[in-house]
Amino acid sequence: MKPGRVLVVEPDGLLRTLVAEWLEQVGVHAVFAATGPCEATATLGSIGAIVIDIPNPPHADPVLRAWRRIFPEADIIAASARLPAGDDANDAMAGRLAVTKVLAKPYTRHELYAALGVTRPGR
Repeated sequence: MKPGRVLVVEPDGLLRTLVAEWLEQVGVHAVFAATGPCEATATLGSIGAIVIDIPNPPHADPVLRAWRRIFPEADIIAASARLPAGDDANDAMAGRLAVTKVLAKPYTRHELYAALGVTRPGR
């Protein structure tokens, strides 16, 4: 997947800034929301992927459903400090949450790029 625009839903301002820099480095346009979906979010237009902070993965279904209603075609990458590190565990959790990928926080720029299917220039 090579997203056109990425919506990053992250309450931490410092992490939003860092992710913005990382995505800019690979030519991905990012838009940001600090919290969950609202009417204003629906006016963002086409979104290829959503990277969303999930503070409590076992109770994420209502939030994920709300984002899917607004952006039904977007890939969803769930990020949480409560997710275990490791590909097998993440694949299983992605299946349970019905999302494209999961990222265990803290994640690196390379993990973010891999989840979004983007490559760095010169690679």
